[in-house]
Amino acid sequence: MIERFQKINGHTLKILACLTMLIDHIAAGIMIPWAQEGIIPQHMSLDQLNKIYYAMRCIGRCAFPIFCFLLVEGFIHTKSRLRYACSLLVFSFISEIPFDILFHSQYEQLNIHVSEVFAANKDFFSEQCNVYFTLFFGLLTIWAIDRCYRLFKDKELPVYLNALTIAAFTSLSCFITIKINSDYDFHGILLIVIFYLLRNLEPLNLLTGYVAISSYSIEFWCFPAFLLMALYNHKRGPNLGYFKYLFYLFYPLHLTALYVYRCIM
Repeated sequence: MIERFQKINGHTLKILACLTMLIDHIAAGIMIPWAQEGIIPQHMSLDQLNKIYYAMRCIGRCAFPIFCFLLVEGFIHTKSRLRYACSLLVFSFISEIPFDILFHSQYEQLNIHVSEVFAANKDFFSEQCNVYFTLFFGLLTIWAIDRCYRLFKDKELPVYLNALTIAAFTSLSCFITIKINSDYDFHGILLIVIFYLLRNLEPLNLLTGYVAISSYSIEFWCFPAFLLMALYNHKRGPNLGYFKYLFYLFYPLHLTALYVYRCIM
């Protein structure tokens, strides 16, 4: 019955995730600093500005669950899991400075020297790491779970050993993401693992994933994202070739663009 409504492909989900993420980061990266500096439009009260800000942050909650969902889909269908993991790791480091200067720096001038930016970020994990690190460790977790499952199946080992392995790898990744303070930390790892383990049990995977992530901050507003994922048709969409890396680049590029815009204004 539900198959007739599943019209959204992976490409469309990525675009929607990027758009909602952009809305979220405009609020967090521009509106907060402006409000702190007392830059408020004359025709708008502080209460009105706060409502707009909150609405934009609520819309932005839809992005991360979709990225986690597509990460699992990508892991299942990719031709090279190693290349997939390496891509996430490379863009984790590429994105860290744009992430830090937009959300954690005090610099508000465009003429700052590049060396000063690097100096400001010398304590690399002192504030918070960008979401690519969470996605990277989430990918490593389900990769390890998958390899152990295949090994245990071939060796006909007891099921409880596989369950212990899943718990061990998940706990390790949760600990690492908490330690480096990556965006969404262990909540992201748990969501990715849930999506992977229950991938063949629709819509249980989405229901369980929503319950798990909705307990974190205001993430319960991400419910529309789960409705969109329920309409996923299990197709990648257009084959973009190397242009697929534009989705990877969107994250650091839009963070940089927002920071430049903030400085100009």
